[in-house]
Amino acid sequence: MYVFDKNTKKPSTKTTNVYAVITDEQNNTIKEQLIWARDGKASGTISIDSTFTNGNYTFKAYTNWMKNFDEQNLYTQSIKIVDPDQLENQVKTTITSKLDVQFLPEGGHLVANTENTVGVVIKDTSGYGVSNITGRILDNNKVIISNFKTNQMGIGKFLLLNDSNSSYTVEIDFRNRVQSFDLGPAENKGINITLNKIDSKVALTFNTNIETLSVIKNKPYTLFIHNGCQSKSIPIEFDNDIKIIKAIEHKDLFSGINIFTLFNDNDKPILERIFFNHEGIETLKTTEAFIKKNQDSVSIQVPINGLRASEIAQLSVSVLPSDTKSYNTDHNILSYRLLQPYVKGYIENAKYYFTNVDMKKQYELDNLLLTQGWSSYNWNSIFNNPPQNIFEFETGLAFVANTNSNEERKYILQTSKNHDAQAYVVNQNENTFNDKGFIVENNDALKFTEIVSRTKMQKPNLYLQFSPSKVPNINSFLSVLPLQENTIFEANSSDIVFDTEWNKIEQLDEVIIEANIEKKRINEISKRFPTGRIDVFDDEDRMHTLDLVTYLNTKGYAAQQDLGGKVSILKSLREPPPAIFWNGQRVLDQSILNRFDMSDMDYIVFDRTSRQYDGTRIFESGSIHLYTDINIRFKNDKQKIFDQEIKAPLTFTSPKEFYVPKYVYYQSAFFKEYGVIDWIPNVVLNESNAINLKILDTKSKQIKLFIKGVTNEGRYISEEKVITLN
Repeated sequence: MYVFDKNTKKPSTKTTNVYAVITDEQNNTIKEQLIWARDGKASGTISIDSTFTNGNYTFKAYTNWMKNFDEQNLYTQSIKIVDPDQLENQVKTTITSKLDVQFLPEGGHLVANTENTVGVVIKDTSGYGVSNITGRILDNNKVIISNFKTNQMGIGKFLLLNDSNSSYTVEIDFRNRVQSFDLGPAENKGINITLNKIDSKVALTFNTNIETLSVIKNKPYTLFIHNGCQSKSIPIEFDNDIKIIKAIEHKDLFSGINIFTLFNDNDKPILERIFFNHEGIETLKTTEAFIKKNQDSVSIQVPINGLRASEIAQLSVSVLPSDTKSYNTDHNILSYRLLQPYVKGYIENAKYYFTNVDMKKQYELDNLLLTQGWSSYNWNSIFNNPPQNIFEFETGLAFVANTNSNEERKYILQTSKNHDAQAYVVNQNENTFNDKGFIVENNDALKFTEIVSRTKMQKPNLYLQFSPSKVPNINSFLSVLPLQENTIFEANSSDIVFDTEWNKIEQLDEVIIEANIEKKRINEISKRFPTGRIDVFDDEDRMHTLDLVTYLNTKGYAAQQDLGGKVSILKSLREPPPAIFWNGQRVLDQSILNRFDMSDMDYIVFDRTSRQYDGTRIFESGSIHLYTDINIRFKNDKQKIFDQEIKAPLTFTSPKEFYVPKYVYYQSAFFKEYGVIDWIPNVVLNESNAINLKILDTKSKQIKLFIKGVTNEGRYISEEKVITLN
């Protein structure tokens, strides 16, 4: 999943909390997770277990912040759970030939006695567009005055010079039958709009009639253009003509969505038209793939063309059989990012408009937007009920800790996987403290210790309230179409689809590889101190190191201490002293280092460069960074328990390694249509900006790669790439 900043159009670096929910056809929650987003990307896995049955479900992903807005900023997608044993019992759904036909005037108004452009949307009873439908418009004398034909999504349009003295009927030919529909009455007064693309310009034509002109003549109207973030306006004034044309260069519009709204002289919005400007939308493309077959695997290298040196690409790749039905989605990353949030209705096959874009698809996208009417921005809400920051922008978990004493208390939150140790002081007559920004995974606990004195500690008695404490509900989801299938695979329920030999393998007890965890921790420290030398202490080091001054003398420093508490630490006798930091804080009074106890020393970093690790100050003799952990000295004392472990009711679900299913037979129809070869959620490019894949050789003649992602500069990649292996 990718999370974007709607204003900058780039990946959101601030978002951490993403909720993923799967609901059934009755909108009952089946599975839910809190997923950690980093640098605009989040990934996870949801196991398909006994809680699922054969049927249709909806996957939803959103943040708590999105609940402040009415627009469709979140993500929703229909999914289908397929049970191989039940496929043979499925039958094709039969629907009636009755059509759902909508006539949608451009801009929202059908105005009498002037030219109108009318969009047409024709759907079947399942909600899908019906392609290649022909229709004709007849006046009350049964004379054909216009006609249209729908495209593959059931969308078309026609021109109509509406006569207030006539009524109009639309006849549609479908399956050797004629279905008739009343076009409906026109407005006697009003303004409509017609948008046309002419080379590098957009021509907006505002039409009205004589009756309206007498009312609006010489009144100051305003054409407001916005994209949800930026805006500009153009004055509009009807003088003696019922038609006004405004031509705007593409370069003067916003890249992507432009929403044209006409306001009257009372600042009331009276019509709206959405337009998509392809200029400035940058995408990346892959080039020809290189393939190498190994004994039982296939190595594939897919170069990405045009990636800049300053760009960091975040990509994911799904590897499926070329005839797959498992990726039959309406959207890709481009359509869901650039189009869906700005319209009210759910868009069928929206990815079509952003795949191999040419003039025809740009024209069809504009016809789609003509039929959308008003955008997802509700002007009544904007003016009268503007969005409020009711729901917090969440970054990790937050807590409020409650104590049972009014005396001054000191607490330590111990270091864990994703955060450093934190110290809290609760002043006298206070009984709470709070903090936020914690990433707690997989039901791990927060561990607190109460500090009684410099050498004494005890188990605290805290009560914590967490936020968030549960997955929040969100009500602004669009109704999505179920996945459409043209055919249903005929399977034999006696056939074994999956290789279940692994079920017979004995499961061993869990083994924790502490060495790998420690190595990872050292790597993280190295990132914070790239020019430093790290000395990590173990129990033996702490036992044999008398004190800090003695230790520093063994590391080439000239260090001294006396009984009066005076401490002198020099880089050498001829150089000034280094800067000393203790747990990130500058030590200005070095007397506190006298006889410094090493029993809780975690690690020390020596940075002999002249600049501090964060680059803010310069020290001629470098710096020394001491990091201690008060729990170390007591970790082997089983008789004493100083920690209070507190579990949050909701924690982040760590992404698990994706295990590719094993199939008994890779040439079966089931595998070709529903099988999975691999999924790589976090693709790492090599030095030549190429995707490197190593997949199981399933003996398939062709496979299909679904590549999607975005760079830190906001350029997208979205490709379905067929790879021929034989």
